[in-house]
Amino acid sequence: MKQKIGLLVMAYGTPETEADLMPYYTSIRRGYAPTEAEVAVLKQRYDAIGGLSPLAAITKGQAELLAKQLNEASDSIEYELFIGHKHMAPFIEDAVTAMHEAGVTEAVAIVMAPYFSMFATASYFERAKRRAARYGMTIGEVTAWNEEPEFLAYWSRALQATLETVKESKAGVIFTAHSLPYHVIHMGDTYPQMVEATAQRIAAEVGLTEYTMAWQSAGVRGDWLTPDVAEVTRQVAQHVEAIVYVPIGFVCDHLEILYDNDIACKALCEELNVMYQRVPMPNTDAVFVKAMAQAVRRLPIKDEVKA
Repeated sequence: MKQKIGLLVMAYGTPETEADLMPYYTSIRRGYAPTEAEVAVLKQRYDAIGGLSPLAAITKGQAELLAKQLNEASDSIEYELFIGHKHMAPFIEDAVTAMHEAGVTEAVAIVMAPYFSMFATASYFERAKRRAARYGMTIGEVTAWNEEPEFLAYWSRALQATLETVKESKAGVIFTAHSLPYHVIHMGDTYPQMVEATAQRIAAEVGLTEYTMAWQSAGVRGDWLTPDVAEVTRQVAQHVEAIVYVPIGFVCDHLEILYDNDIACKALCEELNVMYQRVPMPNTDAVFVKAMAQAVRRLPIKDEVKA
């Protein structure tokens, strides 16, 4: 009989109906309700990408494929999937409670964000373990998975294919990731260095000698990590005919990609008279999901999972 292990996949969350916009935005703002004008701006952005975000559906697909890959590779462990969100129901705490109710006493947790950050991913694990403590449940943490070979392989392959589409033009490459507040960086968060190291490895794999790192999707309050992607775009556009964006800080198509890149960055490229290209997001690519599976298998669960 196989040992049952809970597989807790944690993600940011996204509104799935228009009625979700206010509670979602309130959660993001740590309990402070947004104004109607702020909600209207958010709704306009969702409308611009065709309605609400595909994030929830893609996360579900990624999580299901992850569980499938793990179970197919194990002779003695059966992973049971649970999904919890940071800002939308079912919340992380709901997923942990559901694991307990299903009889799970041991679980592994992974965040749909490949880089560890004290500001971002650490809070997911804190919430999960706080709820798990109620039930005496142990949870192993996959704190980061950006160095998995399959993670690098996906982005290298996808970037190489995209560069082929602009090979007749002089192209600049901009790697992007979500910005963080500067106060977190001053606390010693190593997130920027991890992202930049990954960009360097991918660039080396495809033979890039020149590229630029930029930060995108910053919040509207406080000082955030720079240089911002718009600023970098203006600089790079002075020397190239096309710009290829590589959003290595994200794992799927959602608002930050479909709006911040495909609408805002594209409009800026058109203004600057350069071609816009973006590397396809991983979504449910099997090689990309394998990076997460490999990271889960590296956790010491009684050495019962085949590598």
